[in-house]
Amino acid sequence: MALPDIKTKKYPEGIESALDYFIESAGKISANMLGMVNKVGGQIYALMFLSRQPLSLDEISEALQTSKGNISVNIRLLEEIKLVKKVWVKGSRKDYYEANREYPKKLLKGFVDRIRDGIHESISHIDTCHVQLREAAQNEKLDKEQGDDAQFMLNQLNLLKSFYSAAAHVFESFYQGGDVDTDLLRKVILD
Repeated sequence: MALPDIKTKKYPEGIESALDYFIESAGKISANMLGMVNKVGGQIYALMFLSRQPLSLDEISEALQTSKGNISVNIRLLEEIKLVKKVWVKGSRKDYYEANREYPKKLLKGFVDRIRDGIHESISHIDTCHVQLREAAQNEKLDKEQGDDAQFMLNQLNLLKSFYSAAAHVFESFYQGGDVDTDLLRKVILD
């Protein structure tokens, strides 16, 4: 799947292999971790990000071996979130597109924001569960084994909250521009 050039360049096998790997990986990352675009959208962006020339839908479709319709739908989505833009190519009537080169910053911020939000949501769920479990343990008649189990569960929730609280502290320090104390997180993970 060599990067298409308007003149259809050929690259040595090693470069083509590296490009193929990057494009395939970018698609998987987009679909699995980032949630911003699907696999094909991630592959399209990766292809365009590495291309020095704008690419047509036909060139993208050929390079990714994906239908032009699928490429067209994904290009529209990428345009909506401002990851690609349509550009004019002199002498051609086709639509050409190029990558917004600021994407890695946008990607990283979105990724970090999602992790931060997930941490805060996790703490909220842990707190709710902790309250419910503690109230149930206090209000219900438990035998010794049930009481020990309830206390064990509460301790486990406390440990889990310690991890998420440490992670939240790291992210809040990062967002506020302060020093990020990764030792706090490391202690929770490795102890």
